[in-house]
Amino acid sequence: MPSFRYRAYDTSGKGVSGTIDAAGAREAVQLVKNSGLFPAEVAIEDGPNRGRLLGGRTPALAVTIATRQLANLLSAGTPLAEALSILVDNTANPGLKTVLSNVNESVAGGSSLSKALEPHPKQFSTLFRGLVAAGEASGSLDSVLLELADYLEARSRMINDVKAALAYPALMTLVGAGVLSFLFAFVVPKITAMFEETEHALPLMTRILILITSVFRDYWPVMLVLAFVSVWAGRRYLKTNKGKEITDRLLLRIPWFGPIIECFYVSYLARTLGSLLKGGVQLLRALEITREVLDHAVYGRILEEAKADCTGGASLSASLGKHAEIPRIFTHMVSVGEKSGRLQEMLLRTADSYALEFERSVKSGLSLLEPALILAMGAVVGFIVLSILLPIFELNQIIR
Repeated sequence: MPSFRYRAYDTSGKGVSGTIDAAGAREAVQLVKNSGLFPAEVAIEDGPNRGRLLGGRTPALAVTIATRQLANLLSAGTPLAEALSILVDNTANPGLKTVLSNVNESVAGGSSLSKALEPHPKQFSTLFRGLVAAGEASGSLDSVLLELADYLEARSRMINDVKAALAYPALMTLVGAGVLSFLFAFVVPKITAMFEETEHALPLMTRILILITSVFRDYWPVMLVLAFVSVWAGRRYLKTNKGKEITDRLLLRIPWFGPIIECFYVSYLARTLGSLLKGGVQLLRALEITREVLDHAVYGRILEEAKADCTGGASLSASLGKHAEIPRIFTHMVSVGEKSGRLQEMLLRTADSYALEFERSVKSGLSLLEPALILAMGAVVGFIVLSILLPIFELNQIIR
């Protein structure tokens, strides 16, 4: 019988940890609960299935692959419990293997798949569970899971495009900042020290360079602490509702960058909402899930108002059309979908269109950003070189 390590809280809120023997993950959680504790994390102590059951995140790619494999097994006529058992045996990710094992135990005990997924919100989002519940209700779980796998892959492509697009500029910025910091902290001070010893009046650029190097040389620990505190405080502020809303609105208003963000979230919104509706989720619930999935203050408020308007009998297109953050062509496509009864199809088609536009915008933006970074670096290096050469030229003229 395997051993499980657990971390839990008692009725007073005090943290408790220990180990417990159980036949499976589900039984381990239940034994911890039976002892009067509230489990926060339960994991296999050792063995091939070692991994977290509660808490932690599983790579999105592993969840996507598992979803498609489960859909294929169900499409081939495999019963759900057997399909989950096969999936557990063939899943390489240890954390996901433990989670799927627990889900399999719940389903074997008579639970529905959507209910069995609820204890694992970090691995299976609200959207995932909502689509699974709709698929179970309509008797089309296999097709819904296939649609869900397509959705997860499309979302991963967009996110990976953003990461890949920002990787090179971020690396250039980091390396450039490191090189300039090294120059200002160690190289330039030795050169400017020679100029400070002369009684000759120095050019303005040289005096500015000396001031900057003095600040770097004398106050770099303070600057490092201030940078760390600023990053920490900024992250804390962004986690608050007010901070997130202000930041989200500000980013949408930045020239050039704002339209790219708008394009990303409109595509994300359309794909999420369209996938939910195609999976059989009712419109009001689909709007609520989409708002949670987007996790954006501006578009979240738009969807919240849309849900309230649709509850009152208004059309979705009329509600979305009131907001400048929603493009007019998107609203028109939604209106056409509502009138023709093909709303989910129009949403998915619009999502593909905006995904392509987002990809083009990112590529064209990077084609301008990279030379801009090079020019900025060149300007700083040129400033340093001129600041050093100007007093040398003046000294040569005096000697002559």
